[in-house]
Amino acid sequence: MKNLKSAIGLGVLSWLNAPARLKNDLNSIFLSTYQSITNFKNLPKMKLLKYILPILVFTLLLNSCSKDDDDTIKPEHHSTFVLVHGAWQASFVWNKVKTSLEAQGNKVILVELAGHGNDQTPVSQVTFNGYVKQVTDVIEGLNTPVVLVGHSLGGAIVTQAATKLPQRIEKLIYVAGFIPKSGSSVFDYSAMDAGTLIPTALEFSADGSTVTIAKPETNLREIFCKDGSAEDNKLLVDNLRPEPVVAAGTPLNYSKDIYNAIANKYYIYTTQDKAISYDFQQQMVSEAKITNTYKIDAGHSPFLSKPNELVEIFNTIIKKY
Repeated sequence: MKNLKSAIGLGVLSWLNAPARLKNDLNSIFLSTYQSITNFKNLPKMKLLKYILPILVFTLLLNSCSKDDDDTIKPEHHSTFVLVHGAWQASFVWNKVKTSLEAQGNKVILVELAGHGNDQTPVSQVTFNGYVKQVTDVIEGLNTPVVLVGHSLGGAIVTQAATKLPQRIEKLIYVAGFIPKSGSSVFDYSAMDAGTLIPTALEFSADGSTVTIAKPETNLREIFCKDGSAEDNKLLVDNLRPEPVVAAGTPLNYSKDIYNAIANKYYIYTTQDKAISYDFQQQMVSEAKITNTYKIDAGHSPFLSKPNELVEIFNTIIKKY
């Protein structure tokens, strides 16, 4: 009898120590217990049944209560994304990414910066602080923390916006984004980038209020989306608008302490970038003390050329951490 109890204990113990993936396999559980007991060949079958049935019931109860085991399926997390575009582009560049994220159940809001895309704000009324307010207004209008994403010039915008509403930021993500320190502008930082090709393509308006990309059919492809399709590049050319100069020339003004306290910051490098070189991206990330980084082997516009890879990284960021 003592040996029989030991055998039963061994069967139950085998369940408790089994890998999570086996705990749902009741056949394996029952078989292991049964085999342990039936080693005692001199025990009548009816007596075996007397012991086996309670063990099976016990196993079923344990299995139904094991809500914390590693293989428990938890509700999928859905996030609210606020995506901010960069210079010489507009919210349309995020459309592929938006479609994919929404198909997964996320909410996605695209910010159309003043003076870009279909927005007709006069250049004289466009300011960097106005850009920041557009973003914070969107966030304040939501009832949930957001995944705030900034590309290129948009990186500078989300940097300052995040420090105004740090408690509302679920994640702060840069996609080849500028991260100027407080007191410096996007122009200041672009001038420090020895690898950028943007200065070779700039064409200022007569009054100096706007700047565009000269020879866009060639330069937009070479600098912004060389790895993109002909269709992607046509989209950029067809939607190109002169960029208001004042915003990119305005020094940022934010609390370094508040920025540093935002824990969930991520940077996605674009390693083939000719607008903001990979080397300079790394320099900014080091200065900003961002430790969570990812890479895409892409040019400056991965949302056009490699949207699936970009979405995959977004998914990793919102689910893994």
